[in-house]
Amino acid sequence: MLFLNINTSQAGLGQAKMKSYTVLRRHMLKPHARGMQGGKTKGPFLMRLMSSNSSSSFDPSHPENAATIIQGPSLLTNTSKHRPSPSMFFLPGLRSLPFWTPPNHNSNSKANPTKVSIAYGEPTVTKVVNHLESNYLAIKEEYMHAVMGMGRKTDLSADNPSVSKPLEPDYDVNLKGEHASDKLHSGTWDWHSYILNGSIQPKFEESCPNTTKIIKEMEPMLFLNNPFGFSFFSTLHEKSFIKPHFGPMNLRLRIHLPLIVPSDVTPDAFSSKPQTKCGIRVGNQIRSWEEGKAVVLDDSFEHEVWNETKEVRVILLLDVWHPDVAVEERERIVNMFHYAKKQGWMKN
Repeated sequence: MLFLNINTSQAGLGQAKMKSYTVLRRHMLKPHARGMQGGKTKGPFLMRLMSSNSSSSFDPSHPENAATIIQGPSLLTNTSKHRPSPSMFFLPGLRSLPFWTPPNHNSNSKANPTKVSIAYGEPTVTKVVNHLESNYLAIKEEYMHAVMGMGRKTDLSADNPSVSKPLEPDYDVNLKGEHASDKLHSGTWDWHSYILNGSIQPKFEESCPNTTKIIKEMEPMLFLNNPFGFSFFSTLHEKSFIKPHFGPMNLRLRIHLPLIVPSDVTPDAFSSKPQTKCGIRVGNQIRSWEEGKAVVLDDSFEHEVWNETKEVRVILLLDVWHPDVAVEERERIVNMFHYAKKQGWMKN
């Protein structure tokens, strides 16, 4: 685990910065090799957000006002108590809960059934959830059209027939990225990405203009311009599993907008989970999805996903900045990643 320590006014940390960039380089060369299986890490590190007047004698090209990494003390891990334990970066002081939405959160108020309940009454996350849920039908319709191919017009009688192909999956979970491990998942898990490793994907924009527009309207909160930002249609096919693991950082919150949920998730004698045949566990809490009702979670807690039914489960997944990370802090974190990429420590 890497720890992120916010310090925007302290000066004279040139040696710490040199050491921290050395650590950053070491982890960016193989950024996902650690912590994906059961969250096992060799030791935590601190990332510090440097001020513009900090010493920087070791490398004149490194950016000022950028995050750096400093080795920190060991923490308790692998205990029965579930706590956020990201595999790479950790920023102390952020509010943390496995889920930021209660079960069936849209049904909590009979007087106002559309009222959204978000942990701490957090206004920015509430705004994002309201925006996604109000556009649920439009997003689902576009998924059915762009990914499933429903409603596409073809004219095979033309001299040069043109067939509009559905959008193809764009992420190989077996080869690269945050979820790269043949031991992390089993079955079939398809991605159709709008944001992939922090970068917007033109093919998605072209195939899904309405969903693109809906997501862009939340741009200040989107987890962009860093290798750990994602937004994609996540299709978990029948008899598929994503095994317990920790996300790479606690700087983001992850939102699931369920588009298609299996019709019968009641456990039977063959179910591995007693609560539901299709669900997600974050920490010690288990939830099922309900179409059109967003789930907000902190994936720096250990989590797993399963679909033991014979139907697909489809969500729009969206990463947003943790609301406790200030704008200035976000800028310095992004600057750190830009520098790492410039130095060749990170690959696209």
